[in-house]
Amino acid sequence: MKTMKAINLVSPKETALVTIPVPETPKDGLLLKTKCVSICSTDISYFEGYLYPSEYPIIMGHEFLGEVVEIGEDYKDNNVKIGDRIVYWGQTDFGGFAEYRTLRPIFSGQVKKDEFWTDRYFWDDHHASAVKIPDDMDDLVAPLIEPTTAAMRAILTHPPKPGDKVLVLGTGPIGIIAGQIIKKVFAPHSIVSMDNNPMRNEHAEKFFSEKAYLPEEITEMVENNTFDYVFDGLPTIKNVDEECDPRRIAMRKIVPRGQYLLYGASQAMQKFDNWLMLSKGINISSAPFDVQSFPMHKTANVIQSALQMIHSGVVDAKGLISTVCPFEDYDRLVKIFETYRSTTQLKTVVDFR
Repeated sequence: MKTMKAINLVSPKETALVTIPVPETPKDGLLLKTKCVSICSTDISYFEGYLYPSEYPIIMGHEFLGEVVEIGEDYKDNNVKIGDRIVYWGQTDFGGFAEYRTLRPIFSGQVKKDEFWTDRYFWDDHHASAVKIPDDMDDLVAPLIEPTTAAMRAILTHPPKPGDKVLVLGTGPIGIIAGQIIKKVFAPHSIVSMDNNPMRNEHAEKFFSEKAYLPEEITEMVENNTFDYVFDGLPTIKNVDEECDPRRIAMRKIVPRGQYLLYGASQAMQKFDNWLMLSKGINISSAPFDVQSFPMHKTANVIQSALQMIHSGVVDAKGLISTVCPFEDYDRLVKIFETYRSTTQLKTVVDFR
């Protein structure tokens, strides 16, 4: 076990299947053998170039399930043993599309930190929040704990009030996960959604949405000042007429002093309607990446809750999985990266087993 296969992102839209050394187990951490990794819109943003690293190449993939195969000599947690399955949540901690990866985990109830300043203007941590997977949870389902954690971090930071009228923007997997959590946990008056993909709208109505609108439909059918709370799970928006921009539409529909929760991350500048923000006093918010504001040990509690959300059926993770692709099928994986934005599929899980 000296080398491993991995998919390198060499530059935007350019990948390579490479053989590289297996990473050395950190003295205070773990070596994990990859079992399954689901593809995230963040991976696609890196692939497309809307997010970019300090330097190339990088290994994408962070919705990760791995099996503990080695424990560092200074690692002191007696609850972790060889063979345990672990999912993690980290800020910039990718490396999933490889046969092995290392992890310095923080589990619920532990307080550790090893913070560093990033070149993207926030503090990160070399640790990652983590959770052990129960024996009765399917390998293919487990990676969806990570996006459920991300959605919960955002919602818990700025939750809707009971009785709010809620609009979910973007009904890809993260929008559907967020919609299920809001509907089942936060007691909204109503919850609807908007996406420009008709098939995604069908998925949304199946999982959580009372009515899934196309942008032109919500413009015509819903009065301005209707919604109290907007969850924005949209990807990078480009080449859209400003009058038809879904974010501008949502801001017209939100009530004065309404809560607008921005989830998606993009280093490409996005347009927001300053006039509507000012004239309505819209509260724009997000869950901070910065670990000095939202420490990794607090996210360790969130990921534990995310596990329970899936285990109990609050989030239908199994229903979100539409494609399973073997890691060995490199050409198919690249095609999935290339067509992700136009697909009618939901979650793709890359299977390393």
